Amino acid sequence: MSDGSVRSFYGWFTTLGLLVGVLVGLGYYRDEYRPWKDYQRRFIREEIRRATTPDQRVLAQNTAVQVRQILLPDLNRVDRCTTCHLAVEDPSYGGYPQPLAYHPLHDQHPFDKFGCTVCHRGQGRATTAADAHGAVAHWDEPMLPLKYIQASCGQCHDASDNPAAPELERGEQLFETTGCRGCHRLGGVGGNIGPELDRVGARRSPDWLRQHFLAPAAVTPGSGMPPQKFAEADIEAIVLFMLSQTGANLPGFYASMKVIPSASEGQRLFQQKGCIGCHSVGGQGGKVGPALDDVGLRRTPEWMMQHFRDPQTVSPGSVMPRFGFTEAEARALTDFLLRLRDQKLALSIPALMGPVDRGREIYRKYGCSGCHGPEGKGGVPNPNAKTAEQVPGLTYVADGYTKPELKKLILRGQREIVPLDPRRPAPPLYMPAWGSTIKDAEIDDLVAYLFSLKPKGEDLGF
Repeated sequence: MSDGSVRSFYGWFTTLGLLVGVLVGLGYYRDEYRPWKDYQRRFIREEIRRATTPDQRVLAQNTAVQVRQILLPDLNRVDRCTTCHLAVEDPSYGGYPQPLAYHPLHDQHPFDKFGCTVCHRGQGRATTAADAHGAVAHWDEPMLPLKYIQASCGQCHDASDNPAAPELERGEQLFETTGCRGCHRLGGVGGNIGPELDRVGARRSPDWLRQHFLAPAAVTPGSGMPPQKFAEADIEAIVLFMLSQTGANLPGFYASMKVIPSASEGQRLFQQKGCIGCHSVGGQGGKVGPALDDVGLRRTPEWMMQHFRDPQTVSPGSVMPRFGFTEAEARALTDFLLRLRDQKLALSIPALMGPVDRGREIYRKYGCSGCHGPEGKGGVPNPNAKTAEQVPGLTYVADGYTKPELKKLILRGQREIVPLDPRRPAPPLYMPAWGSTIKDAEIDDLVAYLFSLKPKGEDLGF
């Protein structure tokens, strides 16, 4: 090797060594001054400042600066949020700015059991704020804005049985009463004109959902869904409910919250077992047994539970049979009676309702009003449909069909809608087939209700 070659080699070697040294120094600097380390040092300084005894001061000074994480194997999650949010369990940090703020009510969902992202979403394994909050490319679950945080309750709780999430319950009520099920399937029930919604909360952002409710065609060109005229509070509630539909399958302990006996399950059992035949509620029902409107004021929950297990043990001589309720069923019935006490509910018991009233409930249950309007008084727009470019109202459906014909139409559906202009796109809304969804006992009641919509007296020439 010539002297020139040696000098050239050493020159490149020196340059490469300097470059490696710079990169190592840069790597050390970036690692030493990561934002989460700065947060932890700030926390340690604050702990030292707040120390009131020498032992507390020494303990604060010896706090390690390190990544902290919560392992949740049942949820297949690793949450490192407490690497930055170190004071979440310390009430004395209430009122501090983030990330050193206290998390209220954390005792209801302990961090070691639930972590953070199961409720707040975001990317639990990340160690930078941007990545952890999840508003980055290739991450589908960014953090929920706090005003929508109740949406996460729907993963473990039924919307109607969680007093801590009133907006979630309100959103569910709006979904049911405005007829969304007429076009969309959720939980296996509903129409198939629009997409199923079981995972919509995992696919769409709050802003997208909001805009889609207000102006569907603006975000989904060609959508047949009419704009929804919700008040501001209602649009927030139904967006929140949609965000709760993530399709998450939580295991064991977490999923059990959805099968814990509830007041709604108790009401179903109350109706199914024919309790109204002997007991009255809201002035309706039998008189063999006592009225139950205020039983929660007269009896303790423990007494009611035992009465459902074995009536004779707490009411000797009672004629009420021993139904053999499971513990879960006894708890659900007790919760139902306590709800009567607390909310003074006036119930519509199907056993005491006529077919028209039952049909009205079925019309609401399956979302018929979503297309045909409340009480069938007017349909929503259906561009290029021959029937005035809208879904027809049902006020005079009795003039066009016999009851068997209407029943057949509901069960089979009507996919082909006559277009106003064959050269234009086909009408987007059609009548889905309900034969695989609606129960046999329900169809006759629904037809009876639809026939009742025709104004009385018109056949007599009034």
